Amino acid sequence: MQPVPTLKSVMTPFPHSVEVNADIRTARAMMDQHGIRHLPVTENHKLVGLLSERDIWVARNVSDETLAELSISAGNVCSRNPFVAEITDPLADVVLDMAARQVDSAVIVRHDRLAGILTTTDVCRLLGEILRGLAPSQDVPA
Repeated sequence: MQPVPTLKSVMTPFPHSVEVNADIRTARAMMDQHGIRHLPVTENHKLVGLLSERDIWVARNVSDETLAELSISAGNVCSRNPFVAEITDPLADVVLDMAARQVDSAVIVRHDRLAGILTTTDVCRLLGEILRGLAPSQDVPA
């Protein structure tokens, strides 16, 4: 039996966050540059929310302006109560909590400081690796 992976081994570590007063154009540019879909929002290095691609999309469509025209701050459109887990929490507990809360990400902290993020993409990648290791691939007859 293989050991259960740790949260740290599955999450995406990141030093990326955006200040609460940054406009969403800046946040979107950072997300594009780093290839991420979720961006923690901080105020004086403390987590205050989580900005997602969907939050930006909704802000743009509600305002009926293009992203280039928007001057809305990340703090005004981010989710203010993201699911937060400590890096030492068991992976199974965090994944089951994500499912129960119906959220697609968990912000991971180490002693109240940002350490990473666990997304459904990370969990799916792990599940795929586990499934691949359990059974040999079988060709489907044509």
